[in-house]
Amino acid sequence: MQSVPRVVFLVVLLPLSAAVSTYSQTQAKQQLAETAADKIIHRFYETLDFADVYREFYLSDPNIRKTEVEVVMRNMIWQGDHWANPEQLKSRNIDFVALERAYVALGNFHWVAAAATQTYDGNKKLFEDETASVWEKYMEPMNGKANWPILTNKQVDEQLTARMMALAKFFRSYVVKSNVNTPEFRQREQNIRESRLPDPIERLKELFAPAGMKSSDNIYVVRRGRFYFYMMEENGEFKMLSWNNRIMD
Repeated sequence: MQSVPRVVFLVVLLPLSAAVSTYSQTQAKQQLAETAADKIIHRFYETLDFADVYREFYLSDPNIRKTEVEVVMRNMIWQGDHWANPEQLKSRNIDFVALERAYVALGNFHWVAAAATQTYDGNKKLFEDETASVWEKYMEPMNGKANWPILTNKQVDEQLTARMMALAKFFRSYVVKSNVNTPEFRQREQNIRESRLPDPIERLKELFAPAGMKSSDNIYVVRRGRFYFYMMEENGEFKMLSWNNRIMD
């Protein structure tokens, strides 16, 4: 009878040990994803060009990349479809190359704008006034019917890519690289308050399933500045699947 408690103890202990081991492995992978995210941020601040991030740090699988670009950009393009008639939408002809240009431009706008906000320590009033001015010039027109629907490569380039690149160019002039990783910079990063949750991992897997993603694949969420990074392991390295904002604009 004395052996029964030992057996029970072993039965309980073995699953617990497996759970601890799995947790430790997950934490180790999460740390590797965090380290990879640091490299991404470092590279971005070297060039202030999101194209380098996209080219060097995204997952290499072309189907995964294509799905990421198409989901993001089509959601943006489709938001103006309520101004179109059915015949116009039937004529839509936009290729992946144009979508990819717009995707990189969108990344440049968001990432460079965030960098300027986090590093600029000059005349705040001037920064705010000039930001309002360029926003009115490039983005306010997108609230009107005249620039929608977007149906062609040319319209993508003119209505989306060119506007985003112009905004990125403006914000780039306000980025102070020497202020990156200063105590003030780190404090601003810590003070960011999330107003939106990260995308559900299972939802991401559903979106990328047609591109070959499996339900068993692991996606790691990393927070850096204003953004969530969605990271995956590829050939022993962690690469970016996608990103989005932690703050609801």
